[in-house]
Amino acid sequence: MPPTEFDDVSACVDRIVDRLGHDITVATPLGLGKPNHLLNELVERALADPSLDLTIWTALTLSEPGWESDLERRLVEPLGERLFDGYPAIRYDEMLREGDLPENIDVHQFYFPPGDFLGNPDAQQHHHSVNYTHAARAVATADVNLLVQLVGVGERDGERCFNLGSNPDLSHEVIEMLREQHAGGDEAMVVGQVNRNMPFMYGEAPIDPGEFDAVLDDPAYDFPLVGPPHLPVSTAEHAIALRVSALVRDGGTLQIGIGSLGDAIGAAIELRDQHNDVYTDAIEALGVPADCPDLLADWGGRDPFDEGLYAASEMVVETFLHLHEAGILSREVYDDIHIQRLVDEGIAADGIDLSALDALVEMGAIDEALAPADVAYLREWGVFRDAVAYDAGELRVDGETCPADLSDEAARSVIASHALGDGLANGRVCHGGFFLGSQDLYEQFREMDETERRRFSMRSVQFTNQLRRGGDLARLQRRDARFINTGMKATVTGAVVSDGLADNRVISGVGGQFDFVNMAQELDDGRSVILVRATRETSDGGVESNIVWNYGHITIPRHLRDIVVTEYGVADLRDRSDAAVIKEMVKVADSRFQADLVEQAKDAGKLPEDWSIPPAYRDNYPEIIESALEPYDDHLPRFPLGTALTEEEQALARGLQTLQRQVSGLPSSVGAVPSALKSLPSALGSRSSVADALGSVGKGLLVPEAARPYLERMELDEPTTRQERVYRHLVAYALAEADAI
Repeated sequence: MPPTEFDDVSACVDRIVDRLGHDITVATPLGLGKPNHLLNELVERALADPSLDLTIWTALTLSEPGWESDLERRLVEPLGERLFDGYPAIRYDEMLREGDLPENIDVHQFYFPPGDFLGNPDAQQHHHSVNYTHAARAVATADVNLLVQLVGVGERDGERCFNLGSNPDLSHEVIEMLREQHAGGDEAMVVGQVNRNMPFMYGEAPIDPGEFDAVLDDPAYDFPLVGPPHLPVSTAEHAIALRVSALVRDGGTLQIGIGSLGDAIGAAIELRDQHNDVYTDAIEALGVPADCPDLLADWGGRDPFDEGLYAASEMVVETFLHLHEAGILSREVYDDIHIQRLVDEGIAADGIDLSALDALVEMGAIDEALAPADVAYLREWGVFRDAVAYDAGELRVDGETCPADLSDEAARSVIASHALGDGLANGRVCHGGFFLGSQDLYEQFREMDETERRRFSMRSVQFTNQLRRGGDLARLQRRDARFINTGMKATVTGAVVSDGLADNRVISGVGGQFDFVNMAQELDDGRSVILVRATRETSDGGVESNIVWNYGHITIPRHLRDIVVTEYGVADLRDRSDAAVIKEMVKVADSRFQADLVEQAKDAGKLPEDWSIPPAYRDNYPEIIESALEPYDDHLPRFPLGTALTEEEQALARGLQTLQRQVSGLPSSVGAVPSALKSLPSALGSRSSVADALGSVGKGLLVPEAARPYLERMELDEPTTRQERVYRHLVAYALAEADAI
């Protein structure tokens, strides 16, 4: 039965409340999949009526970036307005961030925007640490009675069809659960909100209108799809990415996540393919071939991509589209085990001939005496041309007829001459659970022709994140898989910290990382690669190692240790003893912290007393990496996928980052300046230099004319207050420190 359609959000929510009453537990997808207007109207009803209990289950709510000071506002606010122009703010998220949720509204989340809720007790207490493949189960135990989702709309086979677009990741499981709940006598609803900006995707994204009880559909409710801006890639991150790219095998499978490291990996893979001479020089400058020759020989490669890559990833990142455009993400897989085996055995490598039909008969995919279903199957996968028809035991094509019998020699001759296709059809270069990125990503999907868009198949995470649903077919498709994810810290025994702190506060969430790490262990030719920056800058201006002896929280246990990569090297940990693992991890740590790690290991009896760090790994310093990669700067872009920031904003961001470490300990006479800058990202600098810059305020020191465009962007070109004059000099100083002026 078709859903009831509404062109007014208030009327649609009236229907929900009439059906479900005053106890509503709603599930809604992460990221783009949220129907903002429906969610906001539900929240407004709960605010107006305290007897209505509203519980929301979700992950990763998108929101416009905030600020904690006037100086930060001057940089962030215009950018946020530009990126989120026309995007309706989600009311529950605003209240949660402000600590203003009333008692009758609860928000439960699986995944936070990284770091956003560290100081938010309500969010921390209502976080659920589960693998993404277990999220639907968690929703089921919460007695959810409503799913609301943003959907696209289009046609399939001439019929109007809704589309889960960016988020078929969990929705089918939740819909099935709600249908069973309704069949058991409990009220439950599935409600969609149409947004014509949502790309119409394929795989498991198309969904019959009858799956919805109600749909909000009016162009007035369309809003732009948004996503986080691309972050700049540092030299250390380029070094990590170059090392990782040499672990990727031609003809293999790739999974990566969002963020600057993911962007850098795409750039390194493209450099390997498109400028192999430069790539080879760069990885040799880093010492990659000498560092792990056996690993590269047995598991990786450094040549251009001939077969190409296939992506199997929870998240379809923008990097995949760039690699596809470059001709690298081009290895097609087929969602039929018999066709996939044809490909793997090379039977259809040079076109389709009768041997493909014979192989399919031998596999049991078709009968020798072809039935109508066999002919349809052969057409679907391109083995037969679309023009081939079955009629009462005969095949008809191009005016020719023959028995539909592969044992008949005359029929085989006609089939070979007239019926066989030019090549296999319906191959996929990517299976993904959801997508999220820049406006360019969404525009690329919208502008793709249908045939090309079908090659990016959206599936449930039950398929993308594990082998249970895909079985033998998934194993065949995911050959030479490299599951590449990011960690915050790693212990010397190979455990990885990715989602939380030692005091149990959650930074983000487990997401699908554990699933992919575990899957790598289950695939004979799969490897998990965890990327960890060797150091981090602390809030007090210091530097600490991200390779640690131990830590009070872990995401990936050490018994699943595999490959860890820092800017200084590749640590191959799989199946090695604890002592061998510790040696590997010490070799990829920053040299400022290696001696302490070795001492702790020897004190615990985990390393031989006579072991010392090999000379080749005693110069793991940032300046060594900078020097090694400096000749290749033109091939290692700061924003590999472009950026929404103007050139002025890029320079301002770099410059203001230098101030974080410099503001700590400044005299209180500078007023609000330290608190205004403490929330900015850290970078190098000198407290005394900042103090000198501040001391010059009011002494007539001229700000360089070159700083004017940047000051205009920050509305500091004509300061009227002392604080604005302080900011003006700070910004000019920061720009100079960043070599922008």
